[in-house]
Amino acid sequence: MDTKINFAVVHELIKEQHKAIQESNIRPNVLDITIPAVDKLIVGATSIYGRKNNTAHYGTFAAKTASDFPNDFSSYASLASHTEKSFLEITSSAMVELYDQAKSAHASSGGYILFIDYENAQGRFLMTSMLKKKDGLRLNENLVPEELIELDLSSLYHAARISFKRFAEYKNASESEKHELNYLSFLSQNAGRSAAGYFVTALGCALGTASSTATKNLIIESAKFFRDRPDLKKHRLAVKDDILRYLEKQKDAQESAKLSEIEHIARAYFPASYDGQADDLADEFTSYLNSEAVGVPVEFPVNKSVLDKHTHIFYKSENWQLKFDRDALGTGIGAEIRFIKESNQLVINNLPTDVITLIQEALADRTEPTDSASK
Repeated sequence: MDTKINFAVVHELIKEQHKAIQESNIRPNVLDITIPAVDKLIVGATSIYGRKNNTAHYGTFAAKTASDFPNDFSSYASLASHTEKSFLEITSSAMVELYDQAKSAHASSGGYILFIDYENAQGRFLMTSMLKKKDGLRLNENLVPEELIELDLSSLYHAARISFKRFAEYKNASESEKHELNYLSFLSQNAGRSAAGYFVTALGCALGTASSTATKNLIIESAKFFRDRPDLKKHRLAVKDDILRYLEKQKDAQESAKLSEIEHIARAYFPASYDGQADDLADEFTSYLNSEAVGVPVEFPVNKSVLDKHTHIFYKSENWQLKFDRDALGTGIGAEIRFIKESNQLVINNLPTDVITLIQEALADRTEPTDSASK
C-alpha cells in the first residue's frame, strides 16, 4: 500500500548549543497534508529514515525511565480512534520531555521537531524527527541571488519511530518472547551516548536484545538480496560464507556485528561494471537490511545458537551424536565429510591418528576374549 498520512505537525525546540533553552514553540493545530510543501516535507523525512547516514538502532522503551512519554504513547496507541486532539497531545508530551532533557544537556541544540502518524505496508507508525535549518540561495524575479533559509532534508539529525502493531504484540507477549521483539527504532550517534543523546533519552528509548532475530535475518536476507538480483546472484553463496565467517569472528571476540562492516563484505562482490554505482548499491543493501521489514540494527550481539544452525550440522540420537562445520561437507571423493546419496552413507575421510587410536581401543574393549586367552 502507498503511505497514508493520518496527522502531521511541526513544533520548535528552541535551544542554541551552550546557551540556555527558551520556551518551545508549540503549533496549536495539525498541518494541512494536502499542501504540496507539507507533502514534500513528510515524504522527504520518511524516505531517508533507515538509509545511508540514517541507519537505525532497534529496541523498546526502557524498563526504567524518568520519561512519561512511553506511558503516554501506550495510552495513545490503545485509543479506539485517533483524533487531531489526541495526536497533538502525544506530540506535546514528547515536547515536554525533549525540553526537560535539552535543558540539562549544555552541549545540546534544538531544532524543528516533525511528528507524523502514518501507515504503510509495514503497518502504522508514529515518527518523530529533528530537522535543522541550512542556508541556501534563490533567484528573485529579477534573477538576483538572495539568501534563503530552508530545512535540511538530506539527513535526520535525530529521530525515532514506533510501530503500533509490534508494540501491541510486545504487550501481549510472554517474558521470554519479549527478549526477541523490538517495536521502535531510533537514530542517534552512539545509541544515546553523544551530547545530543537527550533526544532518545527524552522519549525513553533503549537498545533491544533481539540478537537471535537480527542474526537470523542478516544471514538469510543478505543472501536473498544477492539472489534476487541477476548480476549478483552468482555471488550469493560466497557472500553468505564471508558473512558467516565474520559473525564467527565477532562471536569469538565477544564483539558486536556492525552493519557498516557487513556492507564492506558485500562491496567485494559488486561487479566491476558497478564502479560508478557502488555507493548506491551499498546504500540499497544496507537500507534493505536496516528496514522495518527486515530489522537488522546498526550493530548487535551475535547469537551463538542461530549462528551454529547456519554454520554447523548437528544431530543427536539415543546412541550417538554428530556436529561438524557445513564447509567440511561434500559429495566428492576428496570431501572431508562425504555424503554418498546412493547409499545414504556419511563417510569421514582422513581421520586423525588420535581418533583412529580411540576407535581401535573402543573396538578392542568390545571384543570377546578367546578361550585360549582366558586360560
